Amino acid sequence: MPKSGTAWLGDQLRRHPQFWMPPVQELGYLGRDAPPLRSANRRLERIRCRTERRKSTKPSNKNGDADICFLEEIAACTGQPRNIETYISLFRHKGSERISGDISPGYGALEGPVIQQLHERLPGLNALLLVRDPVERLWSHINMWHRNGKFDPAVSSNLPDFRAYLERAKMPNEGSSPTKIVAHWSRILPAGRFRYFFFDDIVARPEFVRGEILAFLGADPNLGSGDLPAGYNRKSQSAKLLLTEAIKAVLIEHCAAEIRACAVELGGCATAWPARYGL
Repeated sequence: MPKSGTAWLGDQLRRHPQFWMPPVQELGYLGRDAPPLRSANRRLERIRCRTERRKSTKPSNKNGDADICFLEEIAACTGQPRNIETYISLFRHKGSERISGDISPGYGALEGPVIQQLHERLPGLNALLLVRDPVERLWSHINMWHRNGKFDPAVSSNLPDFRAYLERAKMPNEGSSPTKIVAHWSRILPAGRFRYFFFDDIVARPEFVRGEILAFLGADPNLGSGDLPAGYNRKSQSAKLLLTEAIKAVLIEHCAAEIRACAVELGGCATAWPARYGL
């Protein structure tokens, strides 16, 4: 889910010796009929501007060469009809021995037929979901919008306006409701191929969660992620708005139904969320 530890996950997998991860996170290829692929195009342009591209006639047997080839191929798909075979072919750059994947939060709301196609074409596919307390997750998302110039803090100073803003934002929706995402994916992927992990656990015991995720994805958890600590968070210093008690009360009210549903349907850390907010 957005704002639930996806940057942490990407950093941990990218440093693990058994993984090759795409050179840009949040590809978003599968989420649109004609994917815009903005992140991939921006990344490719930055590399070109810095003249980082290696020019060689030798096979792409180094990460740098594979990264460039991947970016060029996916950028060429911009605005083209989504094609599962094209998507799968992009990951040949990982080589035959390494594991790879696509960390795109929007995939929580992928259409059922797309998930079904992936499962049929890749029967060994494992999918995981990072889940966060709905209040914390939504507030973190609002903070991101603010950093990107898409949220005016003045809105939160007027509680009726803030309530209206949350309604317009349509959260939780199919892509931001943990219970709906879990139900949606579990209906299609067989038991053992889909798991969810809690952001609370990542914060409290990151090494344990990293090990569980690595094992689930078929990697050796004992190898770790190079010299990267399990608790590393490159976004820890991101600017944040002040969360007042009044704003928090509105967020709780807005997310109350989902908080209660998570406690019942997901268990684990979610069982503590209602009490956390007096529900």
